[in-house]
Amino acid sequence: MDWNLFFGRFHPLIVHLPIGIFILGYGFEILFQLGYRNIVNSRKVILLTYSIGLLSGVIASVTGWLLSLSNDYGIEPLNDHRNLGIVTLLVMLAVIIYQFKVPEAKARLKFGFSTIAILLTGLTGHFGGTLTHGASYLVEYGPEFLKSEDDLGVSVINEMHPDSVHIYTHIIQPILDNKCTGCHNAKHNRGGLILESYNNLFQESDHHRPVSAGNLHTSELYTRVTLPVNHEKVMPPRGAGLGYTEIQILKYWIENGADSLAVFNSETMTQELIALMNRDYDLDYSPKPYYDRINVEKPDESLLESLRNSGFRVNYLSKTNYLLDVGFKNDALSIENIELLNKVSDHVTILQLMNCNLTDTLLEVMVPMKHLTRVDLSKNKHLGHVTSFLTKQEHLESVNLNETSITHNSLQKLLREFDDLRVYVRKTKVTQEEQDALRQAFSRAEIVSEFSFEKVEQAKSVFRSELEN
Repeated sequence: MDWNLFFGRFHPLIVHLPIGIFILGYGFEILFQLGYRNIVNSRKVILLTYSIGLLSGVIASVTGWLLSLSNDYGIEPLNDHRNLGIVTLLVMLAVIIYQFKVPEAKARLKFGFSTIAILLTGLTGHFGGTLTHGASYLVEYGPEFLKSEDDLGVSVINEMHPDSVHIYTHIIQPILDNKCTGCHNAKHNRGGLILESYNNLFQESDHHRPVSAGNLHTSELYTRVTLPVNHEKVMPPRGAGLGYTEIQILKYWIENGADSLAVFNSETMTQELIALMNRDYDLDYSPKPYYDRINVEKPDESLLESLRNSGFRVNYLSKTNYLLDVGFKNDALSIENIELLNKVSDHVTILQLMNCNLTDTLLEVMVPMKHLTRVDLSKNKHLGHVTSFLTKQEHLESVNLNETSITHNSLQKLLREFDDLRVYVRKTKVTQEEQDALRQAFSRAEIVSEFSFEKVEQAKSVFRSELEN
């Protein structure tokens, strides 16, 4: 049996009484000042109301003090709430004495002191709300100009480039500052735990180390914030705990080394975390194609003009991305065309050379293209030995070999180099049985050999059915 905690938990019930009674007394005083003496015919009514409020306030203070002994609340906000509550009661006592002792001629001055007491009452209540609901509870859904830098944390991150967001600095530390450091700071280090800086996270406390890089099970911080809300050891014990997205970010950060300069990486993020970051922080970490992650210098415009004059279609990927999408428009590709194309090989990421009489001999003249991701060589019937050229490409994602002379052996060699390649092999020398065998051997690859459409039943005319009847 814990009598202190038993009686202390009556504080939330009792504390609203003095607030309401003080406001009622202040209302009576306003009416008295405005001359509504038929409603409030004497200052004794005002004095009685304030006195009852003061008595209930003293009882609320005692129960609040008993509740504070539970060590379930942040030290700083608890001190603010307690100290301001005591000041408010003292000011209200002074107001009562002043109302009783000072002549009626100083009515405006009495009203001014009462106004100060009411403002202090409201401020004390605000600190109580901060203690139980968090520092930003009052303005969380309010206009931006009312919010502090901590409250604006998410909106500030929204304006940042995804690659510039440091997980610890921009997300983890603000969470700790808002929900943990009230109890775990250099002045009040409950449990021997300090969470004010990055280095503090790796120092032993009374209950193990807060963070163990790469290991969730030995990271006490993660364990505590993921306990059920009614568990006696859950952190924080009062107020809003960490949200689901915040917990997933903490988990990702710890599992990936808990580095102070760590950033999000779409290759190591789960699809769920990517979706959560997009929803809650408006940050898009969806995996991007290789060509969207590369920056190259702008090529010589005169060289591009020469390519266009010799039968090529040449386009930049975008106004800010100088990688090239190149295609040949004429019927017959020559060695001269290829030699000219070789001069921009470091800029080509999409290459379309379909139906242009490309042969194995011509392909041998073509140099490797270090940023090539997609290539279309379809409808070149005399093209079969493409492996030597394609395997020199480092970032190949898709190859169209429809209506070429590619063989099973060549395709197999290609898939050994790029086991996740998408390759089109319709109307080639690779048989259906060979394709099926390759699909089993290279399960990550996508081998496309035909177009398939679902059968659509022919609609029956309503009018015809009526005529038949």
